[in-house]
Amino acid sequence: MVMSEMFTQLGSVAAGIMFLWAMFQQYFPYQLRPHIQKYSQKLVSFVCPYIHITVQEYFADRWRRNEAYVAIEDYLSSNSSSRAKWLKAYIIKDSQSVALSKDDHEEVTDEFQGVKLWWASV
Repeated sequence: MVMSEMFTQLGSVAAGIMFLWAMFQQYFPYQLRPHIQKYSQKLVSFVCPYIHITVQEYFADRWRRNEAYVAIEDYLSSNSSSRAKWLKAYIIKDSQSVALSKDDHEEVTDEFQGVKLWWASV
């Protein structure tokens, strides 16, 4: 199979998937979507060995910062700021020092107790 035929088939498959997704979004009952999403995530978990953990910066009331988020931010600013390509700098309140954190959508790899981690800010 030549390269142009492969790209043609890939384009057809991508267009078919987009068509099916649009039909799903348009016509599938909203009440059944959480069930489909739950089972599709279970299906993907058989293939994908990774665990995704989301840590929110603020609690639901939006007034208090999450202590876990602050701890992760401190850990990453001290351990991975040399490996990141895009950083944010900000001044800590009542201090002269500057803190660094990863910029949005920056990914940094790290190893903690033999486990490889991918940190991403979204």
